[in-house]
Amino acid sequence: MRFYIALLCLPLVLCACGGNGESGAKSGDTEIVGGYSKPRKLTKDEKALFEEAVQGLEGVEYKPLNVATQVVAGTNYRFICRGRETARKGKRFDAVIVVYKPLPGQGEPRITSVDRQKQ
Repeated sequence: MRFYIALLCLPLVLCACGGNGESGAKSGDTEIVGGYSKPRKLTKDEKALFEEAVQGLEGVEYKPLNVATQVVAGTNYRFICRGRETARKGKRFDAVIVVYKPLPGQGEPRITSVDRQKQ
């Protein structure tokens, strides 16, 4: 009897693992379940989320170039940005800013990291 139950559950297990019995990675995409999506252009809502999140940062201005998302208990938004120091003659640099947006009713979006990229 246990054999038949296990046999009936096998399709469910395969679907949860990506449908082909592998580790959950999509063939050719290198997108992994639980990982970030591929970078893409921002939607209007994502741009508004970004602007709200960075409005309190001083001494720099950021322009988001693209975004990748990761679903967790809420959503992580990884923005690839072009930054510019407002002092020191406007030195430009690239940065990655991660904004966490919790589930509704669980708090406000917040920046979890700002990583200035080495040039």
